[in-house]
Amino acid sequence: MIYKSSFGRGFNSSILNSYVLSVFLCISFSITLFVLSVMDAKSIKFFRFATISICKPIFIAVGKPFQMFNDSLIYLREIKLAKDINEELLKENKRLVNELDKKNFLLLENHRLKNLLKIKEVDYVKKITARILIDAYKDAGSLIYIDAGKRDGLKINDAVFNEKGLLGRVIELGQNSSKVLTIFDENSILPVVSVNSKKSFFLQGGNKRLELKHIEKKFDLKHGEIVLSTDAAGYFKEGIKIGRVFKTLNEVFVIPFAKKTDSIYVNVLIYNYNNVFQD
Repeated sequence: MIYKSSFGRGFNSSILNSYVLSVFLCISFSITLFVLSVMDAKSIKFFRFATISICKPIFIAVGKPFQMFNDSLIYLREIKLAKDINEELLKENKRLVNELDKKNFLLLENHRLKNLLKIKEVDYVKKITARILIDAYKDAGSLIYIDAGKRDGLKINDAVFNEKGLLGRVIELGQNSSKVLTIFDENSILPVVSVNSKKSFFLQGGNKRLELKHIEKKFDLKHGEIVLSTDAAGYFKEGIKIGRVFKTLNEVFVIPFAKKTDSIYVNVLIYNYNNVFQD
């Protein structure tokens, strides 16, 4: 009969022997850490830096794919955000283009109106803004009253107009108010010229339209052409917009651009004739 040593059986492959080996390794590692902790600090630093230097390439190799994956996610997110930002910028650009077009149109319209009204920045022309006194004296509309008078420098026959065109002229003055004869009054006679056909004639006030006076071959006027004031009467500046020609089978008349109901504010053009004569 053969007897085996119990010591040899202690190292046979089994779950218990694996546990003993793990315990042994842990104890050995702990002892190693304890020895390193009591060693000189310089040795520990050298060991730490040496370990980091050796493991750094491994860390980089392991972390590089994760970094590339994270950068890819950030790039895709930025692309998505860039698309949304681009759409917002396109909308903003469209809005700014519309505002710029509107501004350019207003500048062009302002320049055109200045040319039509012949309002120049000279020392003998002054333009003030006045308010229409609504129904101040219960007139039918051919006469209006404004809250500007002698104190504001107004004079008889000063032209009154709004953004549409000529509205009338001052016929009576008070200290703080004035009476305006509108172009609709039958006593209003305007010397005018047609822009396209170049015909000179007069316009007399009427009910919502102006009647043609002292004109030959009135049907030679072109339908829709603009009529401007002239300085033939002596108290109107030339080039102020009056209205547009309308033609029917039997009649030709002018519909004014400006009406009292357009706004409650008007402009008064104060013209100093003395300065003009001195020039």
